[in-house]
Amino acid sequence: MGISAASKLLHSPLLRSASLCCLMISLLGAQDGKLAEATSQEAYERGQSADAGGRRDMAIAEYSQAIEADSKNVAAWRARGLDYLAAARYSDAVADLTRAIALRPADEESRKARGVAHAALGQHREAIVDFGSALNLQHDDEPVFVDRALSYIALGDLQSALKDLTAAIQFTSEDVRALRTRGMVNDRLSHDGDAIVDYTSTIRREPQDAQLYVWRATVYARNRKYAEALQDLDQALQLNPQDAAAYVARGKCLLLTHRREAALADLKEAQRLEPGSTEIRAAVAEAQTKTVTDEALSGAEYASRGQASLDRQDFAEAVRLYGQALKKDPSLIAAYNGRGLAYSGLKEYILAIGDFDKAISLAPGYVDAYINRSAARRAADDPVGAEADAAKARELSVKTGH
Repeated sequence: MGISAASKLLHSPLLRSASLCCLMISLLGAQDGKLAEATSQEAYERGQSADAGGRRDMAIAEYSQAIEADSKNVAAWRARGLDYLAAARYSDAVADLTRAIALRPADEESRKARGVAHAALGQHREAIVDFGSALNLQHDDEPVFVDRALSYIALGDLQSALKDLTAAIQFTSEDVRALRTRGMVNDRLSHDGDAIVDYTSTIRREPQDAQLYVWRATVYARNRKYAEALQDLDQALQLNPQDAAAYVARGKCLLLTHRREAALADLKEAQRLEPGSTEIRAAVAEAQTKTVTDEALSGAEYASRGQASLDRQDFAEAVRLYGQALKKDPSLIAAYNGRGLAYSGLKEYILAIGDFDKAISLAPGYVDAYINRSAARRAADDPVGAEADAAKARELSVKTGH
């Protein structure tokens, strides 16, 4: 085609008509796009109003209309996903939030929410990825640290959970959920001191939460701090008298401190509250067997157990066992001396001196009792009595050659 022919074609009415048509189509398309966006936004706003009024089903319907009008409406995908999450429609929530993230990868709220939905579906590895992405977008989002910690716990990764919970608490030390959960993790890791600190901090903020007292009592009991454990369990049952687990824990604690009848009463109450529990039934049977077995022990056998407790510095237990020994046989001189030592370990020096007095009255030549009474008197601020006992012990040692 020659130049003149091309020029004629460019200026022909036919080409000008075709160009105008394309322009019109383009303008109409843009106008339709803007109309679709406006329609979508209006439906989205109606959905927001429905949500604000507590009408979730209506809100979901409006968000669906918004998405139908404009499939690129990120806010509508996110809002419907959040409503599905609130309605426990977790798979639908994941699908919608995934679309929102695809349209806007830096959408931190959608990543957090999808993590929660994944966790609710038991998909904890996926949840951890989403929570990590959310934290990359906002480093100080304390609730996300806790949510990720819960997924780590579900996977058995307690160390990672502990790290996340500590980070959450550093951001907000008043977060009860983080403190409570970290206490549970420390408990499971046998970090008993840290668990008690966390439980105590949580109790100060939530003093009416009976479960916290039960958990702290369990840690105390594991460390043979039975008095503290029993105090916590009493408080738990005062707050919730229907808590079978608290009755079981207190029953076991009472059993360990040889209060058999009280222990059995607690365990039977737990069984009444949860008659189908095989664990409680087994605990009742164990308590009944132990009661019968212990009743058959002699005074000397109790004294031997008391000595074992004294050797491991479990002074409260030693006092109880020596007491049982003396109930069986009040003539057991060594039991008075042993209980006196246990009382001294508890800093109950007046009671200790009383037991050493009894041992000496039964056996006036008992050198160890004089030595022990001398130490107790010195601790009780009686230096004159202490020196007199020490002198008597030396005199007896010379006479006996010990």
